[in-house]
Amino acid sequence: MKQKRRAKRESPKAYFKRLVGQPPAGFYRRPILHIQCGGLVEVEGCKGVLLYDENQIRLDMGGWQVSLYGDDLTLCGIGGRMLTLKGRVFRAEFSNEE
Repeated sequence: MKQKRRAKRESPKAYFKRLVGQPPAGFYRRPILHIQCGGLVEVEGCKGVLLYDENQIRLDMGGWQVSLYGDDLTLCGIGGRMLTLKGRVFRAEFSNEE
């Protein structure tokens, strides 16, 4: 009967280093989209606003586009790396830029 190969066990030092190590380069520069049920949307790291009206907003997220659809969408602030939007969001669509 064939014996199973034992998986090589990671040393405690290597495991701890991997556990508390730094994330990959560029991890903290990736765009983040927060949609709260109370009608607030926060976007960090947005590259720009491509389309905006009271029913739709399209955002450039660097390689991706995000379209949010809803009622009474109001762009409240763009400051630094944060964009804030208020209103009732009904639908979100994600697409690759081409």
